[in-house]
Amino acid sequence: MRWFIQGKEGARLPWKEWDKAAADPEDTLASMALGEKVYRSCMRTAKLPPQKEAMNTITAFAHILHHMLDEIAEDRLLELRYVLQEGWRDGAPWLWEPPDEVLWPIGVDLRIELLSLRHGLERVIAPGLFGVFWAAMTAAGRRIPVRSSEFGTGLSYSLAMLDRMRADGIPPFLDDEEKEGMDLLRSGLRLSDWTPIDELAASLSDQRYIVRQGKIFINGTTSGGMWADRKDVRDWREKALRSCSLLLAFRVMFLASMTAESGPLRVSYPD
Repeated sequence: MRWFIQGKEGARLPWKEWDKAAADPEDTLASMALGEKVYRSCMRTAKLPPQKEAMNTITAFAHILHHMLDEIAEDRLLELRYVLQEGWRDGAPWLWEPPDEVLWPIGVDLRIELLSLRHGLERVIAPGLFGVFWAAMTAAGRRIPVRSSEFGTGLSYSLAMLDRMRADGIPPFLDDEEKEGMDLLRSGLRLSDWTPIDELAASLSDQRYIVRQGKIFINGTTSGGMWADRKDVRDWREKALRSCSLLLAFRVMFLASMTAESGPLRVSYPD
């Protein structure tokens, strides 16, 4: 799929939806349209059908970003711009990474499937969840540190903060459909009934698994060991791909909001 291009206008997507969303920070409908465009494009790349319920999640994202821009202070806006433009230097090389580097269609090779699952968990889901949490807490008037935690936080912490936010009713301005959208985001992260997603991610990152005779034995930290077959891995991958697509939509909506509020973002890529 087409992705960001860099030019005199800064980083931008070659879509009319980007131009509209990046032109007006108050245009929530344009932000939603951009999020839907990215989500559907990601689903096509993953070769999966989109979920119509995902629009509730995208609407919640747009509402959160609208209030985030109202609440963010000028000094923090400038600091955030620096992180977005220099993120590859500070441990976030994935920030401007094209979706097709992560959204590999589901295949038959179990080792490749595990690698793809790990890649999506580490480079999209973990930082994306923390980004949603950060934006929502900022939108609710809370002050969350920008540097060093914004884009590089691990999955366990991101999940814990997202769950805490939802339990505390933050942000308070979401309507019932938007809350359902946030519930959809969280429910999609329950990849397995056997082990939590962060334990599965840790097992993959640490390579605590064995592939043998078409099955995989994964040794969870607290949930113990389990043999998984191709169907199990396929289910994990499909759920992860759907979550990645939603969180990539949030990433683009976030970048468009920042562009609309503070001007073009010019990424400092390494030579």
